[in-house]
Amino acid sequence: MPKKVDEYLRRMDPMNALFAASSIGLLLIMGWMVYDDHARGWKRYQKAFNRLEAEKTRAAIEEASAGLDRETLESLEARLAEARATVSQHARDLEAAQERLSEIEARRYKDDLDFRTIKSTYDARKFDYEEARQHGHGATARLEKRMKTLEVRLEELRVRLQEHEKERAATEESIRAITGQSDAVSKTIEEMTADRDRLTKRLDTVAPRGLMRVAIDALNAPLMDFIAPTLKINQVVLENIPIDINFTRIPRADRCQTCHLGIDRAGFEDAENPFRTHPRLDLFVGGASPHPADRFGCTPCHAGRDRAVEFVYATHTPGTAEQRESWEEAYGWERDHYWEHPMLALRRAEAGCLKCHQGVVEVPEAPRLNRGLALIERHGCYGCHKMRGFNDRPKVGPPLTRITSKTDVQWLARWIKSPRAFRPSTRMPHFYGLSNNRGPGDAEREDAEILGIVAYLEAKAEPFPTPPLPGRGSRDRGKTLVMSVGCMGCHAVERDEIEQDVLLARNRGEAADPIAFERRFGPDLSRIGSKARPEWIYQWVRDPHAYNPDTRMPSLRLTTQEALDITAYLSSLRDETPDSGRVPLLRPQPEARDRTLMSYLVQRMPPADAEARLASMSDRERDILLGERSIARYGCFGCHLIPGFETTPPIGVDLSEEGSKHPDLLYFGYIDIEHTAPAWFYQKLRAPRSFDEGKVAEFYDRLRMPDFGFTDDEAEAITLVLQGLTKEKVPLESVRRLSARDQAVEAGRRIIFDYNCKGCHVYEGSGGAIRASLSRHFIAEGRSEPEAQSLANSFAPPILDGEGDKVQPEWLFAFLKGPEPIRPWLGVRMPTFGFDDDHAGALVHHFAAKDGRTFPFQTFADRRPPRGRELQAALTMFSPEYFSCWNCHQQGERKPQGPPEGWAPDLTLAHERLNPDWIERWITDPQKLMPGTKMPTYYMPGDLEGSAPPDILGGDPHRQIRVLADYVFHLGARDGRAASGARP
Repeated sequence: MPKKVDEYLRRMDPMNALFAASSIGLLLIMGWMVYDDHARGWKRYQKAFNRLEAEKTRAAIEEASAGLDRETLESLEARLAEARATVSQHARDLEAAQERLSEIEARRYKDDLDFRTIKSTYDARKFDYEEARQHGHGATARLEKRMKTLEVRLEELRVRLQEHEKERAATEESIRAITGQSDAVSKTIEEMTADRDRLTKRLDTVAPRGLMRVAIDALNAPLMDFIAPTLKINQVVLENIPIDINFTRIPRADRCQTCHLGIDRAGFEDAENPFRTHPRLDLFVGGASPHPADRFGCTPCHAGRDRAVEFVYATHTPGTAEQRESWEEAYGWERDHYWEHPMLALRRAEAGCLKCHQGVVEVPEAPRLNRGLALIERHGCYGCHKMRGFNDRPKVGPPLTRITSKTDVQWLARWIKSPRAFRPSTRMPHFYGLSNNRGPGDAEREDAEILGIVAYLEAKAEPFPTPPLPGRGSRDRGKTLVMSVGCMGCHAVERDEIEQDVLLARNRGEAADPIAFERRFGPDLSRIGSKARPEWIYQWVRDPHAYNPDTRMPSLRLTTQEALDITAYLSSLRDETPDSGRVPLLRPQPEARDRTLMSYLVQRMPPADAEARLASMSDRERDILLGERSIARYGCFGCHLIPGFETTPPIGVDLSEEGSKHPDLLYFGYIDIEHTAPAWFYQKLRAPRSFDEGKVAEFYDRLRMPDFGFTDDEAEAITLVLQGLTKEKVPLESVRRLSARDQAVEAGRRIIFDYNCKGCHVYEGSGGAIRASLSRHFIAEGRSEPEAQSLANSFAPPILDGEGDKVQPEWLFAFLKGPEPIRPWLGVRMPTFGFDDDHAGALVHHFAAKDGRTFPFQTFADRRPPRGRELQAALTMFSPEYFSCWNCHQQGERKPQGPPEGWAPDLTLAHERLNPDWIERWITDPQKLMPGTKMPTYYMPGDLEGSAPPDILGGDPHRQIRVLADYVFHLGARDGRAASGARP
């Protein structure tokens, strides 16, 4: 019979050892789990911040202590000791007075309570009595008796309360007699040491000592930190700015301030991150700023994971390769591929502004973002791509409907082949000769496409009459006109302004553009004579709208001779590039043309039909068809108006939500770049065809985006805009909503941008690029550089800041519609833009809204011309013995003495041009309204009485200024009076 096997382990020692080992292991694992849960990285940051805050507080206490007047403080403390000694001598009297005051307070409290109780009963009985008497009730007498009884009792209590008040006042006075000196000295000492004492209390909170330190440590200890810890997660819940998680919109819970503890507190500007104060607390994060942290948090602007409290988990994004390496070493940083909203790199933080600041021309305090927006406008990216915020914008290129009247077809072919070879600063991009079209047969195919495009444009061109020139012009006079009349506000002549090596570097995208951005509004004129026919130039400068009704080029109201002179100068600006550097003449490529056409045709029809179609066409028809297909493929109609393509949709992808596109949806090809959306955008802008590297594809399947020659900074700025174009839907309550006044400001700002007003005028702190050109013009005339700069400022168009406060709306509207010289001696002319009523009205409304003026009507009924003594005072102040106003100001047809650079506007136009209250402010302090003006300051700010002529109108400066303003305002009015009614 086999031996029975025991069902139970009989040896207990090994089993006990096993249980002991597993218990110890479980205990260690639990301990590790509790420690790991407790020892979070953000707690170390909070402890470090507490130490930093304690150090700053101690330093502030030392500074406050050092600032105290030690001698005064010691004297006060000695006086306080003496006063307290005196109080101690009268301690028994003080104690008796305080006990008496307590008894009085107790009796007063009881009587006051009785008074209030009886008063409520009395009011009720009084109401009952009045009701009974009104209705003749039988209980009227009884109710009256009860009311009178309560009234007597109320009067007794009122008298007793008054006696209590009297007793209390007397007792308090006796107490003050004893402690008054001690209290006064104590209060003085408290006021002197208030800052130090406040900081000391703050230090006790930040760095507690003794038992308080032990208690706080206990509250922060593991398993105890659920009670009331001082180290805790700080979060701001943003109900109005939700975040999209798996197609569900949930409130944000921003926890960034768990580590960024000093972000909204002044005083930590020099601290290391994450404790540094946010820049510009007046604009961001600060409680009084437009973007307080409790309403906007951090991630709506910076993106990132809102609930994260760890550095890597929050998806911080490095701004440079060096920063990425340091983060990898310090924090073990790695990119989170699963979070769709990675934090914006610090240098790209402005991209977050775009989602809320909509409907504006420029985003406040976002210069790099505004630069990107302006570049997109100038280069017309929206012509090929739909982009939110760029709807209904005009085409940036000139119309090609009449191109053959402007230039010849050979120049046009060479221009399409390589635009920057002719004009290095052009915004026309390169479509040909790029990296993905350098294989066998590509050069011939590209030449065939170019010749086809030229053939199509030539075949579709409309005639435009360019009759022979009506005379001859002077090149020298023309150059002087171009340099002085205002052309240089929008144009540059690079050959005259920058060195050849700088020009070539700009062409290679290696240097910043030395020409002001505003002067890139129009094309560079360096080689215009090699491009445009003289007859066309003459017609264009005389009347630009005759050739292109939609052009933004204004009319400078040139005379026939002036137009001939400018034509002579511009025609002399020809291409002087040596033949070795020029684009050679393009020769027909019939074989390449036919192969390319067959590639197009077989995509829509069987090969046999395609061959038959091709065989039925002449060479000219084949060129035109290839041109049509090439224009359609490259999207030339996105920038230019081309016959036959008026309604063709754009060829590029929609970029309205490009900033939300995940990197996995972008094709990085074989390019060694970081696999992030910003890196892809930047590479696409700098080398748009580079992603075709290593690919095998037919020409029609290759990338088509042209090369704009963007510099590094330009590509970075446009990348910033693309990052800001996200699909995030910001609730209306969080979007900056424009008031009616704001909308008027933005509507005018759009026109100012579209017509490049800042090319000539300084406005909102920028612009006035023409001043540099005027300065060079004066230097060329032999003036010294300081003198030329001064003359340029004198002869430049006026600064427009404060224009709405300065001029009357009616005058400004008429001036914009039909400009007339205000300073006839200036060479620069205000152009005629041909504004319609809507545009002119929008500009006038813009200036008025910008300066807070009433629009459109004003009344000047309270402004009367000075009479009698006041008129004599005005004439006296105008005289050479006082202000000598006519030494500078024009008076009708009468010009001042001296050189024109010292002349000032005609004062006889003031009544119809200027606002009288502005004239007053101008006379009071012209430098405040227009810094740098040559108008003298006769009344010194802060000392009007001391600087006013003492012998005129009793030396009253306010009356003198008022009289001067009224006199100027009525100078040119008919019959000596200005219209006093409403002025639209």
